[in-house]
Amino acid sequence: MLGPIAAAMALTLAAVPAAAQEIRTAAPDASPSPPAAAAQPATTVGIGETVDWSAAEDPNPAYYRAGPLSLTLRGAKDADALVQPVLTVEMSGFAAVDVQGSLSRPGLDHRIIVGAWDGERPYVLFQSFTGGAHCCNMIRLVVPEGGRLSVADLGIWDGDYLEELPTDLDGDGRLDFVFRDDALLYAFASYAESFAPPLVLNVVDGQVVDVSDHPGFRPMFLEAMADARQSCASLGLPDSDGPSSNGACAGFVASAARAGRFDEAWAQMLAAYDRDSDWPLPQGCRTRPAEGECPAADVIAFDDYPDALRAFLVRQGYISR
Repeated sequence: MLGPIAAAMALTLAAVPAAAQEIRTAAPDASPSPPAAAAQPATTVGIGETVDWSAAEDPNPAYYRAGPLSLTLRGAKDADALVQPVLTVEMSGFAAVDVQGSLSRPGLDHRIIVGAWDGERPYVLFQSFTGGAHCCNMIRLVVPEGGRLSVADLGIWDGDYLEELPTDLDGDGRLDFVFRDDALLYAFASYAESFAPPLVLNVVDGQVVDVSDHPGFRPMFLEAMADARQSCASLGLPDSDGPSSNGACAGFVASAARAGRFDEAWAQMLAAYDRDSDWPLPQGCRTRPAEGECPAADVIAFDDYPDALRAFLVRQGYISR
C-alpha cells in the first residue's frame, strides 16, 4: 500500500516563465505560500502513470499538479535549435527547484512519474532521453527531505525509460532503483556481445548509494548469472548457446561475485573464455587520478583476458582482489 499519499495524488497544466535555470537544491521558504500557478487549469493523471512531453508536440510550458506538488515542464532552445527540458517542482513550505534534462532534438520525449517515497512524502522521477545509438536515459529524483526539496542525480543509463516505479526489493524500507552496470558494455566485447549485470541504487539522506552487494539482492544476481552463462562459451559449459563471448563471460563472473559464487564462476570462465578474441582488453592504472585519463606512465597493459577481467572487477567493486 502507498499510504495516505496515494489518495491525494493527481497530476494537473498551466504556464510559467520560460527561462531555464541551473539545477539546485533549495531550503524552505521563510513564509510558505501555495504555488502561484495552482489556480490554473489542470489535466489529471493518476499516481504511477507516466507523463511524456516534447517541445515539438507541446511548445508551451505544461503544468501538472500531483497532490501537494506543482510541476511545470518547459523547453529552453539553444542556438542550434536543440531543446533543454526544464522541470520546476514546487511544494508549499519549500522553495522551488528547477531540474534540467538532456539537451536534445525537439521531437524527443521527456518523462515524469510521481510516486510515494513513503506514506507521507511524494517524489518525482524526471527522465530525459539524450538520443543517439544505444543511449541514453538521464534520470533525476526530487523528494522532500531534510527540510528541502532535494535533487538526486541517478545517472545516465543505456536504454529506454523506466516503465515502473521502484519498489523495496530487499525489505529494508528503502526504494531500490535497479539499472544495468553499463561499465561492462564494450569492455570485453561489442555492445551486442556484452552482458551488463544488475546495479541497484538507493538514495540515503539525499545521497545516491550503490547497494548492489547487499545480500538481499542475491536472487536477482543468481538469475543474471544464469542468463549470462548461456552465452559465456561453448567450451567447458554444457547447455551454452552460440559462440563464445568474452563480454558475456565478464557479466557471468560479475553476477556470480554479487551472488556469492565467484570462485565457482571463475573456474568455469577459465575453461570457457575465447582465447582467440581480438577485442582490445581494458587497461589498468597504477594510480587513481581524481579525474581524466590515467597518466601514460601509470597505464597497465594486460597480457590476457583473465588478468584484465580480474583487475576490472576489482576496479568496479565486484571483488576486493
